[in-house]
Amino acid sequence: MLGQLSDHEADAALDETLRYLRTVADSVDIPIMLYNLPGATGVNLAPDTVGQLAREVDNIRYIKDTSADMAQAGQLIHRHGDVISTFVGWDSLLLQAIAEGAAGVMAGTANVMPAELVSIHRALRAADLDRARAEWARIYPLMDAIMSAPFIPAIKAAVNATGLSVGEPREPVLGLDAATTARIASLVEAMRSH
Repeated sequence: MLGQLSDHEADAALDETLRYLRTVADSVDIPIMLYNLPGATGVNLAPDTVGQLAREVDNIRYIKDTSADMAQAGQLIHRHGDVISTFVGWDSLLLQAIAEGAAGVMAGTANVMPAELVSIHRALRAADLDRARAEWARIYPLMDAIMSAPFIPAIKAAVNATGLSVGEPREPVLGLDAATTARIASLVEAMRSH
């Protein structure tokens, strides 16, 4: 499978992006996962556009939607689920996304809480919403702290707090301030002590 991020030019026109996506997809014979990351690319791949692309290009089969817009993810799932599988790329939407019918969630926080996220996923797939919500409530303070800070430094701080030394982010990305690092470390410890 080939993951494909749309053009990083902030002012890239949607038509240019779609032409680029078609060109890449047409040049390979493996499944394509589109990557909708409008915060970085300046281009949002709207659900109907994604559905049209998936209907036109046979090997476009998946999308990682990192728009942080659950309404958009719901449209991808319900309007176009017959031609494209949706993976949500916003960690704090895991509970909602799986409950809504997403194929999965690509979560950087799985580096910190893999067993917990898998357990929530399994509870949702087993239609045990009460268990999923209880487990989600237990990990949510840490999830929220990570998602509320600059993401890469927050993930690194949380992984470091688990005892696995992964160091600081590479420049130009800076590490977190001491207070945020301490808060995340405290929440990691609280999660692990349950």
